[in-house]
Amino acid sequence: MKTKLGILAALLCLAFSPVMADGIVLTPIFEPTQGPVNRIPVLVPEFYLDGYTLTAGSYTVGSTVELLDANGVVVFTSYVNVEGDTIVIPATLSGTYTIRVTRGDTTFVGEIEL
Repeated sequence: MKTKLGILAALLCLAFSPVMADGIVLTPIFEPTQGPVNRIPVLVPEFYLDGYTLTAGSYTVGSTVELLDANGVVVFTSYVNVEGDTIVIPATLSGTYTIRVTRGDTTFVGEIEL
């Protein structure tokens, strides 16, 4: 019985965990602040890359999306107006880029391969 419950619990965890295979993993960057520390967890924006199309998922409205090359130079910028927005990245870009997403006072970074 314990084995069946363990298997059921594992299956439920897999069923309800987010799949990041197509998603971009973003990490928040916290700047030192002056004043009280915000104790509310940061909601990380979700973006999904399919070829040269970047789709905005949850917590993305009002975000600025930038792609930076290996030298830290911004090579592409876009803005997310609504959840589900699609951003078409120019096909002239190829290789590994840093994606920087700024929403309000918080910046998130990750890497994408084009």
